[in-house]
Amino acid sequence: MADWKEPHNVAACARCGSGRVHPKLLVMGPIAGIDSDSRSYICEVCRHEGLPVIFDTEAQRAEFEREARGKPSPAPAQLPKEAFSIPILPVDTEPLIDVKPLDLIPMKVATVVGVRWDGRAIVPSGYRVSFQEYWDAIGGSRYNASRVFMYDLGGINRANPNFDVMRHLVKRCDVWLDLGARETDELMDGYMLDVERVVAGSKNLPNLDAFLEAYGLSNEILPCLDWDGRVVWGDSRETRTDLGDVVRSLQAAGFRELCVMDLRRLGTELGPDPQLLETLGEIQAKIYLGGGVRETDVAALKERGFLGGLVDPFTPVIRSILEPPKDEGPAPASTPARVARATPSPRAVPDA
Repeated sequence: MADWKEPHNVAACARCGSGRVHPKLLVMGPIAGIDSDSRSYICEVCRHEGLPVIFDTEAQRAEFEREARGKPSPAPAQLPKEAFSIPILPVDTEPLIDVKPLDLIPMKVATVVGVRWDGRAIVPSGYRVSFQEYWDAIGGSRYNASRVFMYDLGGINRANPNFDVMRHLVKRCDVWLDLGARETDELMDGYMLDVERVVAGSKNLPNLDAFLEAYGLSNEILPCLDWDGRVVWGDSRETRTDLGDVVRSLQAAGFRELCVMDLRRLGTELGPDPQLLETLGEIQAKIYLGGGVRETDVAALKERGFLGGLVDPFTPVIRSILEPPKDEGPAPASTPARVARATPSPRAVPDA
């Protein structure tokens, strides 16, 4: 084995296999608190002290960690039989004040908005329609969405999820909900709303350790790594921002699936970033990809081995369905035709 001091080797805890080990600092010495004991390392995960185990590659270390934890090695990622096209619904809500009856809540106080990344937060952009109008479009026979990826912008941006409204919206279909949880305990609030899966977004959670804690609460929580050239964390002090390293850490923790959201392309409808596709193609993981994705991109994502695409909120296809239908003349049916209600167009508003 090569000299373990060489930087390209990978050190791991001899007890649990974690790569989060560092030399033990001496409290006494020529420079107190600075000098280190070259014969003793400390693991940040299990606090074991001793010499580390050295591996040639990160993959070898991850395999050792899985064996140390008694977890089987994940099977190699295979092409999905069906790639899922899942619309992103960014929902903006207003405080619930004197709105009755309850079945009118989605139409009165919930709005589906276009979104973009401003470098610090996900903010509303030009398009804005009522939840009722949007769901009539994507839930109808022309689009036939059965599952949505829902952003609660009140929770994500203001730490104020509107549970009264969301409880009614999630009844419409199967929902993967990102409510902006900033602590792992808050993730379980999503399951109180009877959603299919709760999404844990890195843009709100403070660090990688929070994902490891979340897995201990429920292995059905869906991690979403928000990426703008690096993994974006709720706490800027988190230094583990390399996308590949974070994905492998989540796999080692036991997560079977995850999402990657390209924040730079979110809402642009430009298609996936080719460079990001190449990067993710080198990682054996089951991934849903979002950020600029259109319906026409999903088949190509399937060919590359992705589980599916998280489709931008207002793609050309969705906007065309939201537009009022053209008058094609009387129907040839022998019975009187039902008069269809025209669906209003989305209303463009200035950027928030």
